[in-house]
Amino acid sequence: MTTPLSFYPSESIARKFDQTTRERLADSLTYLADVCSEAIELPPLKLDQALDRIRTQSILPETLAAYYELVDAIQNDDFDLAESLFQEILESKPAGEALEVIPFRSPDTDRRSKRYLNQVDTDPQKPFNIFPASQDDFDRAEQLINEALDLLETESPDLFAEIKALLKRVMLGSGPTEKGLHTFDGASAPGLWGAIVLNAIEPKDAVDMAQTLAHESCHNLLFGYCIDDRLVNNSDEERHGSPLRIDPRPLDGIYHATFVLARMHYAVATIALSPTLSPELKQKAQQEMEQRKIGFYDGLSTLKNHANFTQQGKSLIDAAEAYMNDAVTNLPQTSA
Repeated sequence: MTTPLSFYPSESIARKFDQTTRERLADSLTYLADVCSEAIELPPLKLDQALDRIRTQSILPETLAAYYELVDAIQNDDFDLAESLFQEILESKPAGEALEVIPFRSPDTDRRSKRYLNQVDTDPQKPFNIFPASQDDFDRAEQLINEALDLLETESPDLFAEIKALLKRVMLGSGPTEKGLHTFDGASAPGLWGAIVLNAIEPKDAVDMAQTLAHESCHNLLFGYCIDDRLVNNSDEERHGSPLRIDPRPLDGIYHATFVLARMHYAVATIALSPTLSPELKQKAQQEMEQRKIGFYDGLSTLKNHANFTQQGKSLIDAAEAYMNDAVTNLPQTSA
């Protein structure tokens, strides 16, 4: 797969990644159905129709997550579970055009929430602490999402279009309030292609939420670039300081954080001069741009000192650096 490399938002690149993800899913399901043909009988017509639908229409994130569960079930010779998951995937409905905001519920009783949690809770040393948000917090966060999307649609249409092409679901939960427990701002995972999980109580205003949407959707974008390639060749065992985390991170994670910080800067820079923002939010936007700049160059220094880039990884981070260098020099200052 040859994909154009660009720092700037691109709806066409996002849709290309979505198409490739679905084609690979259909190819893998074809292979798995053949491997399991003696243990699981799938009606050929139903299988062919489902695979054609997956190849030609957007899927929900839950469908891809179910596929990962299917692979695990087959590897564990649990063919009863595998058959159930096959049926679920084959009967799955296409994703709609609208971005849907959904609540995180107790994973003990809500299968979708458990599925999302399983995809993002992957570090045994640092459990992903998420709880259902109160209705008031959910409603407030959903309103902020709508406000941020409206703002981006007007002031940053390319980023708005890319986000809408990348994301089908936003799941809202709440982090812990007890001291000593790790909380979160947002999360995404390759096995939840098209979805992000957000902490409903973290974003305070549309400036926060616009950056949050740019942040987490950009992780999805980078997952797309990694369908057939990597960003760095460093081992995941190698750890260094990261601009967005207090704990040492693999170079791949630091790469994500650094590129994402440039995209967050881009997002807030494009809305900073909006006539709909209050003087207070304009001032905040300016301050956020400065913080994103500091974080970006911090992460970039680590990458330049330690990363063994792939060709595409080097090209992408160079493009992000070129944007930041230009922005620092040429972006106008807002007036509060």
